[in-house]
Amino acid sequence: MNPNEPRAKRGGAKARNVSLEEFKEKNGYKIENYWLPRVTSITNVVFKPGLLRYYAQQPNFMTAQETLNHAADWGTATHEAVEKFLIEEEYKVDPIIMPSIQAFKKWQKEYRAKILDIHSDIEKRVYNLEDRYAGTLDILVEIKGVLGVLDIKTGSGIWDEYSLQLAAYMNAYNKSVPSKRMAKTRWILRLDQFEECKSCGAKKRVKGGKVSIRGGKPNCYHKFSPARGEFEFKELKDFNCDIDGFIGAKRLWEWCNKSHLKRIEDYPKRKIIQSLL
Repeated sequence: MNPNEPRAKRGGAKARNVSLEEFKEKNGYKIENYWLPRVTSITNVVFKPGLLRYYAQQPNFMTAQETLNHAADWGTATHEAVEKFLIEEEYKVDPIIMPSIQAFKKWQKEYRAKILDIHSDIEKRVYNLEDRYAGTLDILVEIKGVLGVLDIKTGSGIWDEYSLQLAAYMNAYNKSVPSKRMAKTRWILRLDQFEECKSCGAKKRVKGGKVSIRGGKPNCYHKFSPARGEFEFKELKDFNCDIDGFIGAKRLWEWCNKSHLKRIEDYPKRKIIQSLL
């Protein structure tokens, strides 16, 4: 889940302004004759202070939306390039994101990350009929003999709400596999890239059509080096707490979207949603 996701894609009031079919297309999947909401739509109800700070820093709403759309395209391109690399398919990487892809390769080598099955463990659709949700996890990876769920992010930080998203993926995945193939943990891998001033060390980050410069000296006539990639890797703890939080977020998401959900005939919890009205 990207904390900089455009608000128009989030659940709640905005969702009520679209048709039922648009709502279903944007917010869920059809699986085993059921319509199930997707994980990232559910977690969008969670308060995101980083997103609020982002909007506050923009000159106007339209500029903020345009930048977010560019950032989303950047993230999509990075995910696609990583996937092609992992499945060893010939692919021409956009030079703009090459430093980020090089950072991914460095991470994989440093942590000796293994993909056990490149045909089924990348962009894997998972679902949970008991709790009624579905999603697509990025990668199942083994690191030092431990199998876990890995999610790749391209934003400016690792945010707390990511833990809910990965808890949902891991929970759904583990309910569908034998114990020996269960995931034991969750990781976030954040890929980023920047140019560094050769004089003062300031870092220039160009992403989403926006240039930001942090650190260094304000009066320096910056001479920036070519962009280089970096990664941030974090293991997420407290699965039980996080999955409880996700289920709570799902109930809130259902409440926010009850006007649409009560009309979806193949949504498993339709009767419960109707009781909310």
